[in-house]
Amino acid sequence: MRKLRIFEHISLDGVIQASADENNFPYGDWSAPYRTPAGRDLVTAMYGDSFDLLLGRRTYDGFSVFWPKAPSSPMADRLNAATKYVVTHRPESLEWGPFEAVGPDIVRPDIVEGVSPHQVAGWP
Repeated sequence: MRKLRIFEHISLDGVIQASADENNFPYGDWSAPYRTPAGRDLVTAMYGDSFDLLLGRRTYDGFSVFWPKAPSSPMADRLNAATKYVVTHRPESLEWGPFEAVGPDIVRPDIVEGVSPHQVAGWP
């Protein structure tokens, strides 16, 4: 059984904001100019040499616009090599791989260790 680790990239004041925003939020990606090589190295080390990603469809779509075309770097190379487990109802349109579509069984107690059947709505 593998462990699931969650990494949130968040500012000290609680902002999580992507570069692209359908609402034209003017402060998207505001932290990029302040990133240091030491900060980049810390994030790269935190992820480790190899990992897989569990992504919602919107996050996958946003990542797939940028990362496959990104210049080679430790983070870009690792993200592109990672298997992307994508929660989606449209698996036929996934292109950035390697990937595996995750269907509605993602929270089945017999699949996810430690989840009680009482915690899953609609589970028999």
